[in-house]
Amino acid sequence: MSGKRWLTILLLGVILLSGAGLTRLRFETDILEVLPKSLPSVKALQDFQKHFAQDRQVIVLLQSTDEEIEEEDAGDLAAYLRERWPDAEVAYKSAFEEDPGLFAESVARMWSYAPPEDVAALMARLENEEHLKKHLVEVKEDLQNSFDQQQATMSAYDPMGFLQHPGLQSLLDSDMDFQSDDGKARILLVSRKNESSIGYKDDALWIETIRSEVAGWLEREEFDLDFQLTGGPVYNAEIGSGMERDMSGTITMTTLLVGLLFLLTQRSFSQLLAIGVLLSLAFLITLGMGGWIFGVLNLVSVGFAAILLGLVIDYAVVIIRESSHSEGGAAGLRKMVGPSVLWAALTTAIVFGVLMMSTFTGVKQLGGLIVIGLIAGAGVMLVFAPYFLEKFPAEPASRLIKPWFPSIGKVSVLLAVVLIGSGVLFLTKGAPRVNMDLKMIEPESSEAAAAFELLQKEFSAWSEQNAVILTSAKSLDLVSQQAAEMQVSLQGMKKDNSIDAYQWPHDLVPNQENYQVNASRLKKLSDSRHRLLTTAAGAGFTDKGLSLNQQILEALGQVPSKPEALAKACADDPLIGAFFDIDDQGVAYFSGRMKLVGALTPEMLESFTGLEEKGVSVTGWSILQSILLPHVKRDFYVIFIPSAGILLLALFIVFRSWRETLIAIIVLLTALVMVNALVVLTGQAWNFLSGVAIPLVVGAGIDYSIHLIFALRRQNGDFAAVWNSVGKAICFCGLSTAIGFGSLLFASNEVLRSMGLLCSVGILLTMALSLFVIPGLWSFWHGGHRRRLTLAGDRAGE
Repeated sequence: MSGKRWLTILLLGVILLSGAGLTRLRFETDILEVLPKSLPSVKALQDFQKHFAQDRQVIVLLQSTDEEIEEEDAGDLAAYLRERWPDAEVAYKSAFEEDPGLFAESVARMWSYAPPEDVAALMARLENEEHLKKHLVEVKEDLQNSFDQQQATMSAYDPMGFLQHPGLQSLLDSDMDFQSDDGKARILLVSRKNESSIGYKDDALWIETIRSEVAGWLEREEFDLDFQLTGGPVYNAEIGSGMERDMSGTITMTTLLVGLLFLLTQRSFSQLLAIGVLLSLAFLITLGMGGWIFGVLNLVSVGFAAILLGLVIDYAVVIIRESSHSEGGAAGLRKMVGPSVLWAALTTAIVFGVLMMSTFTGVKQLGGLIVIGLIAGAGVMLVFAPYFLEKFPAEPASRLIKPWFPSIGKVSVLLAVVLIGSGVLFLTKGAPRVNMDLKMIEPESSEAAAAFELLQKEFSAWSEQNAVILTSAKSLDLVSQQAAEMQVSLQGMKKDNSIDAYQWPHDLVPNQENYQVNASRLKKLSDSRHRLLTTAAGAGFTDKGLSLNQQILEALGQVPSKPEALAKACADDPLIGAFFDIDDQGVAYFSGRMKLVGALTPEMLESFTGLEEKGVSVTGWSILQSILLPHVKRDFYVIFIPSAGILLLALFIVFRSWRETLIAIIVLLTALVMVNALVVLTGQAWNFLSGVAIPLVVGAGIDYSIHLIFALRRQNGDFAAVWNSVGKAICFCGLSTAIGFGSLLFASNEVLRSMGLLCSVGILLTMALSLFVIPGLWSFWHGGHRRRLTLAGDRAGE
């Protein structure tokens, strides 16, 4: 079988495999998917959102500028939305306020696994008629003399004392409310009972429906209220749509600008179409392999497309520019340019491959996709571009342009000015800053983010000062033990004024042994409810005041005798389930929250790390920002610095010359110093993604150095010939790659924009330094070629 037939079969196989992988690819809109999964705080926040945050709820935030919003008005809106969507759940106040029977069932369930000694005390108070009458007299006296309004209200509706359960008391002290602290804002929670799809497009349609219905109701009722939407589905719709726009928009912009640049330099529409086909094939392979390996594109990795387009087209342009010097058709061209293209792709892939060692999932995935794309792109261009050039050959230049390059003296002055000037800048203005504000990942114009920020400001329970506490284990006993130990730690933090308040009702963790001991006792108490209620009525308590106690006593009689289903029942309970959950694998989760006092200190972070050793994680968005900074530094020291050694070794293997290796290193270091000087000069800051500019500048610098030095070797130092082939190709490469990154300046979030800016500037600086510094240094260190290079340049200008 001929080689071309084998090539055709291989190509078809690759296309089919890539197409299948492409069907597996989807957008991941969760911001946490970008962050290090190995961090307990990240994992804890993901678990909290999954089990407790009810992240599939849309929060409708109603606002008034003048007066308080009445609960009845919010109730009317809830009724309207329920009528419009029978399959939706709409809450405007707690489930227990809407259905007191649910509250009674929760209280009964909590008593079913309370400590046996507490149940025994309850039984002693209620079973003995004399003790009960004495207790009721004491309750009436407290009602008459109490100055505590909340306690008096509880006693009036709970004369038998069921609400004195230790775990329940902390819940009643909670500041969780559907009304803001000043009463001028209210929230409604909207969720779908049965969701067949949770894609961002489906969410976007649902959000628009909610927006339209709420606006219509406000207009119909003539309320002077504003409203905003936030919550998981709103973020999902915004981020998913933004990612789609980022990917399609940046690719479109980059394709148009790079295509125009190609036409201006090559003046061949046929070659442009051919290269476009090859780029499409390279992208198909990259996305297909990405689908098989990763399965998702996240907020960061979605930017790979514009980067890859600018890098891969460079290989095509180098091949085209060198084709006029080639003999022997496609095979001869491939043999001539193959080493420089392959080495350039390999070394750049090594640099981006280093990103796969990052602790940040988004950066890791971005590096992996670019590595796949570089290998696929270089292979596609080397295999197919020479065939296309046989049909659409590159026209040789009508005349050679005499190039100019600075002498070694001018190069030395240039490098000295850059290094000394940058050193002075760093000494006077300080080193570049690092910004870890996670809000940079959010879309720039985000209703969800703006509404959530207002929610944090106006509602105490949503305050940014609040931190999430989470513990989990495969054993209920272990979760209970960890929760009890954390209670002691929280008490100590409160005593030391490290925290302002906390909510950690550890007594709500189900206990199957207690449940088994208490079941028969509570059933007996329920059977006595008629006597208990009659005695209480005789003591002067009305039917209304005894309604809750009656419901609790009835619920106690329905507690099953088998403890096996206890955990599941508690997880499904509207009250207990806000703090306790259990998954299908039997892993139990218990959560709470605490309110920090002032800013987070290093000492607090250290204490949180100590809690992780006990199985408890303290997390939250503000905490994550402080925790992530050391990981950014870790990525720099552990990844980038060792990779410099690998890069140095790779360059030496490529060039087999310490002088040429040193030339490349000088260019790279100078470019990196200039980029950092620009960051300081403009007041910018590095973030976990813009740091990608460093390996990209390094990778591009390697490419340009390899192409230039290999070309200088092939042309025996004739820089005129080098300039009119590879030199112009490098100009095109630098501009096209800068365009690719520059398109990210129009992305929907700040991290992509900052990466685009710094990478574009870094690439242009590296290109310019390569073209102006490398020829002078190469000619100086290759003294035998220096005169020949100058004479050849003079002849080219004649």
